[in-house]
Amino acid sequence: MPQRLPGFLKNNIEILVANIICVLLAISSWNYYDVRYFLEWYTYFASGRLLYVYASSIYDKIAYPPLPVLVFVTAHHAAVSLTESIEAIRLIDKLPLIISFNAIYFVLRKQYGRRAGLLWLINISGYIIISGYQFDLIAALFLLLGYVQLTRGDFLKSAVYLTLAALVKQVLAVFILIPLLIKLKNRDYRGLLHATSVAAGVGLMFVTPFLLADPYAFIRRVFFFHANRYPQELSLFAIPLYAAWYNVNTVPAWLVWAWIIPLAIYMLLLYYCFLKEPEYNGKVLLKYFISLLVGLLVFNKIGGFNYFTWLVPFLIVFTIENPLYSGKNLFEKLYVSMPIISSMLYYVSTLFAAAVASSEIFMVEDLNWVSAEEVILRSTSASSLLYTLVQACRSNSLLSILFTILNQSKPVSQIFFTVMYNSYLLYILKETRAIVKSG
Repeated sequence: MPQRLPGFLKNNIEILVANIICVLLAISSWNYYDVRYFLEWYTYFASGRLLYVYASSIYDKIAYPPLPVLVFVTAHHAAVSLTESIEAIRLIDKLPLIISFNAIYFVLRKQYGRRAGLLWLINISGYIIISGYQFDLIAALFLLLGYVQLTRGDFLKSAVYLTLAALVKQVLAVFILIPLLIKLKNRDYRGLLHATSVAAGVGLMFVTPFLLADPYAFIRRVFFFHANRYPQELSLFAIPLYAAWYNVNTVPAWLVWAWIIPLAIYMLLLYYCFLKEPEYNGKVLLKYFISLLVGLLVFNKIGGFNYFTWLVPFLIVFTIENPLYSGKNLFEKLYVSMPIISSMLYYVSTLFAAAVASSEIFMVEDLNWVSAEEVILRSTSASSLLYTLVQACRSNSLLSILFTILNQSKPVSQIFFTVMYNSYLLYILKETRAIVKSG
């Protein structure tokens, strides 16, 4: 056994190091602005009224399908039952995310080799999700499993996994049509009915209890919560709001819903092209999975960087299966660098800069200004490394001036990062479609 240990460490050193990083990130912080709403879900669970969580106050944030609600309240109940330490509670709450992070690594490594697993670990997106706490790692895992099963020809398992992905983030329901359209194209109507029934059964198993408790509240929260929100973060549709210096009264009201038109047209064109494909091999399926994801990211009015995590496993598969894109080339360099630019540098120039300048940031979803320093303090602690950096930069005259300038020009920074991020997404679309055509 002792002789096997060095071999085990050698074969798994990267995932062991990655897990140490994940644990440190898990215990050190979470995005309190979102987590405070998740904690409201638990109050419904603790009072025995979880099925009525969608009928909660209009001030509570419950825009998710049932699966994230169930995942969080289960983990949080275990956490508060075992400990009162905030660090331990954060770690236990985030275990589903860490498990998903590891599962994606092992699926990629098993299916596409150790290099695929390593590419997953060197991309910052998964670590950002674990640090802040969102459910996108779980969605990304189910999407990847759905794709893998589809390439194996197992339509039923694929439909199950893709349905579970949609139960995490409802917009991902667009992927459930992929295996169904293949059955339709092949005129396998019995298989189509079977796959549709399985997907519907899985969905209804999670949805029905909440739907029966309060149908109107469930539909309003899950499907229309975002309807009246203005575009935000890295969405192209948020640029007019940034250009107006966050003055919502000066931007057109149609900006709230205009995004749905290009997204719908894009999706319909993709489905049409998909039905025209002569065969559905792994390369074709990968092209459409990436194309659908890029469309969801580019045309989404809620441009959170966390959504990029859905795309990362498929960029890895594309890189591994196309040798021209492996190694030291532009595609792989951007794969590593652009997530860092679009997440860390973005927040340094916005939230962090505002905190150093003792200023506020505009929360588009609530249309109000909040203290950036308060957000950081509640997300970490007064003794955290991040808050220590805020104080250190504030006490340095040159850095204080620099971050004050960045704070005063936040809309300019947001426009810059938004254009860069979406340009990168379009570059991905161009490259993936080009390689499929050339193949």
